[in-house]
Amino acid sequence: MEKLSSKEAITKIQAVVVSVIIAIAVIVAAYFAAFPPSQKPLVTEVKIGGIYPLTGAYAVLGRNDRYAIELAVDEINEAGGVKSLDGALLHIIFADSEGDPKRAADEAERLITVDGVCAIMGSILSGTTSTSAPVAERYKVPYVNEGSTSITLTEHGWEYFFRVTPHDGLYCKFTFDFLKWLAKDKGVPVKTVALLYENTLFGKTAGDVWKDLLTQPEYSEWELVADIPYDSKSLQYDTEVMELKKAQPDVVFMATYTEDSIMLQKTFHRLDFECKAFIGIDGGHITQYFVEGTGKLGDYVFAEARWSPDLKRSISQEANARFNERYGFNLDGHSARAYTAAYVLYWAIEKAGSTNPEDIKNALVNLEIAADEIIMPWDGVKFDSKGQNILGKGCIVQIINGEFRSVYPRETATFDPVFPQPSWEER
Repeated sequence: MEKLSSKEAITKIQAVVVSVIIAIAVIVAAYFAAFPPSQKPLVTEVKIGGIYPLTGAYAVLGRNDRYAIELAVDEINEAGGVKSLDGALLHIIFADSEGDPKRAADEAERLITVDGVCAIMGSILSGTTSTSAPVAERYKVPYVNEGSTSITLTEHGWEYFFRVTPHDGLYCKFTFDFLKWLAKDKGVPVKTVALLYENTLFGKTAGDVWKDLLTQPEYSEWELVADIPYDSKSLQYDTEVMELKKAQPDVVFMATYTEDSIMLQKTFHRLDFECKAFIGIDGGHITQYFVEGTGKLGDYVFAEARWSPDLKRSISQEANARFNERYGFNLDGHSARAYTAAYVLYWAIEKAGSTNPEDIKNALVNLEIAADEIIMPWDGVKFDSKGQNILGKGCIVQIINGEFRSVYPRETATFDPVFPQPSWEER
């Protein structure tokens, strides 16, 4: 081997160093050509998780919410995607909670750790939200909730939880205020009320709020004559309905899910239980399946529905027309909120200009959406320090000839309510 002199060795080393420096410079130049300092790495897809009961007892609710979210996502993507991310498309990955709280928590963890979602939507049921939202909190991933209304969900101090819908405290009071107006407007006295509610987090919360409201001077003219919790998965409700017959309330307030609401209505008829009005809050009474499952027996039921396809709002009617054309039936109070929540999350991602969960969370904290940008009959969307939308409002409908007709508040209503309801024999 030829032996180099010291000078030659130094020269060769210098040549090697220069070659390495040139190679590094070429690599760096290529990187900055692809990603200039003023630009972020190209994002082509924004992955979002969606946890819903797609099978099991609550599958009807989960399926319709999924349809509404998919419609919203398609509209957003067809309009150019997330413009602050150079048109990145939203991609929602759905997970089936089966309505089970443990499975909901497991699915939240999988969506975050395996699928790598930057935010989660879900999960309709307060019981499944109460277990899946803490998982998102632990991983510091934003959780946008469309329709779980238990008051407790925004009382945990969670920083990454954002509830678009008003909670049961507002909705329960809204039903009471509606009844006060209704009785006065129609000149029909109401002296006694009964409460009938399913015995999970949703129903029990509503029951507790109603009972607390009845202790306040504003509603002191009403006497509570029956307080009846029940199992929503029961096969019959004869005992509960006979208890109502014995109490003879003027009005029954109900918090139900889909199958139980249908069975209860049929049992009211079969056991000939009469009252002046049934008033439901959210749950089963605001779905098309209640109408289809009860037929004429479901007519005249009132429900705090969150939304109605006949609202005096063009943006609402246009969105419903698109949904109906695509799926063959109308949006309801559940799916309309899911549609809205999808847009709220999109607007936050647009505002953040990032798929970083922390950036999206900060955008949600500072988000302000005007009333005319959403299909809900709300004053807009703005979250307080607990993650609760403080601009939400209620909407009461009455089922007439198998259709939901908005009756309250009067400024967005299209129908004059029927009260008291006709007897079973008169229908």
